[in-house]
Amino acid sequence: MSRTTNTRRARFLPTALGFLLMLALPASSCGSHGSEGPTGGETHFLTHCAAANACGDALGCTCGVCTVGCSADSDCARLPGAACFTNGAPGNSSSCTGVATGRCDVRCAADDDCRVVSRSHRCEAGFCRAGDPENGLGGAGGSSGGPDACEHGEVSGNEVLFLGDSFIAATHQITAEVEQLAREAGALPVGERYRDESTMTNNALALTGHGILSQYQRAVEDARVAVAILDGGGSDMLLGRCDQGTADCPVVANAAVAAQELFAQMAADGVSDVVYLFYPDAADPELRARMDALRPLVQAACEAATVPCSFIDLRPVFVDHSEYLASDGLNPSAAGARATAQAIWAAMQQACIAQ
Repeated sequence: MSRTTNTRRARFLPTALGFLLMLALPASSCGSHGSEGPTGGETHFLTHCAAANACGDALGCTCGVCTVGCSADSDCARLPGAACFTNGAPGNSSSCTGVATGRCDVRCAADDDCRVVSRSHRCEAGFCRAGDPENGLGGAGGSSGGPDACEHGEVSGNEVLFLGDSFIAATHQITAEVEQLAREAGALPVGERYRDESTMTNNALALTGHGILSQYQRAVEDARVAVAILDGGGSDMLLGRCDQGTADCPVVANAAVAAQELFAQMAADGVSDVVYLFYPDAADPELRARMDALRPLVQAACEAATVPCSFIDLRPVFVDHSEYLASDGLNPSAAGARATAQAIWAAMQQACIAQ
């Protein structure tokens, strides 16, 4: 069910700026940090950047965002709402090697959570950001990407398809919440709906008959699919067993291959965009180990797919929010469905999907 973005075929107007910033921050530059006040009276904190001089005198451009390095939360005390996130943690790029062990950042589940930074900051894949993630433009002098830079009206509601297992299908609230966000943004006309083929059974990637592929095939028979939004792999990891929860476990490997094949089929059918959710952490340690083994494999398949694929890691969205999970500890509560929908819609806006 998690966040990197394949931007190879995202559709933009000539003035369009920005792609989806999901699981990892782009490793643009790691600069030194000034010793003046934390924001210098400017709005650079947590804006996207491509060079240190884009961040003012007090901040540095560390791994694509204006911030300061840190090794503990106390190092971030002067920055509004910030905590220290170490390199390799969820939402922080494991390939980013800065001057410190981590960066000061602000976690969020919705845009309103970023008001502590400024009214211009928005929630991107669980962290507050401002400016343009593609060109590193941020702060007072930068211009923001997002829905205003997108082509509008290219995709009808009926061409947007939700697929997956019980994380989506248990209540179908996630789909309804994304529809509502799209209507509020003017991207989904009144009377139009997204299609939701997710099911409570026969919903694995590889086990028990490739259920998610079957959902997709039924939908394609009914009407064109332009955008596919899905999760997958949870049922495989829940029902399958491994001696060890590693990438060479057949249950894990087969699910990853099935994801690759699904992306290839979608590309062949002319699907223009995929949004793939990966689940929050499971409480059961054995299930969590299998999930942890599958996550990077599906993420890599998403990144390598010939169809543009946005990967959302839901761990940063759900962390420290026990109320986001239902009593079964696996599926989202009403609040969790709402937070998941907000993460999906933010990804769709940033990648100009069905706007």
